[in-house]
Parts: sequence; structure tokens; C-alpha cells
Amino acid sequence: MEHRCSARYTADIKILIYRYDIPVAIGRIKNGTRYGLFIESDLTAVKPLQQLGIEILVYRSAQKLQRYRFDSIVMHATEHGFGVELDALGEEAGNQLTEMLRASPETPQESELFDMVANA
Repeated sequence: MEHRCSARYTADIKILIYRYDIPVAIGRIKNGTRYGLFIESDLTAVKPLQQLGIEILVYRSAQKLQRYRFDSIVMHATEHGFGVELDALGEEAGNQLTEMLRASPETPQESELFDMVANA
């Protein structure tokens, strides 16, 4: 994955991690590009070539929450997290992700993330 992320944006964006379309953990995007991300998480049962879904929930205003979902494949794992390569993103999705990485948008508190998904 390193070759795909040579010019990375540092970030601190809270996310939900999905396995088989079920939310299984909370993590943080620490850096990345539109091609790949490094995610810190306590999700330990992660192996290379495993497929995961990543969802970013961003506040657009006090009442409006926007959701962005990306499919990914795990490329490497460390004791602090794992690196993923994103499945081919369209131009619009790639631009949205790049914008979020640059801006480090305000994301919900970790305690709110699962509640928002459960109530959606």
C-alpha cells in the first residue's frame, strides 16, 4: 500500500468499520489518499486481503449528518491498526474522500456512532 499513498494527508477522522455489511468496530483514519488509508482501531482480527467497509459520518450542520461509505481491502496490519486499499472509486467519491482528508471534518463522538447507525 505504501506506493499508493506516498503523498498522504494526515487526518483524525472517526469511522465505523463494517465486516459483511455489519458494523463491528470504531476506528480513526490517521492518514491516507484517495487510494488507501491507514486506520487505527482495536479491531484485532484483521488479515491481509480481507474485505472491510469503511463509513465516515460527518456533520454538515447541527441537524444534518452526511454518510460516506467506501469498500476496501486490507493490505497490511500492525499492532496499532491496519492499512487498506480502497476499491476503485469514481471521480466524485475520490474527490469527496480527498476533501475530507484535507479538512479533517467534525465527526460524531465515538459513543454516538453505533447509535446513529442503529437509528438510521
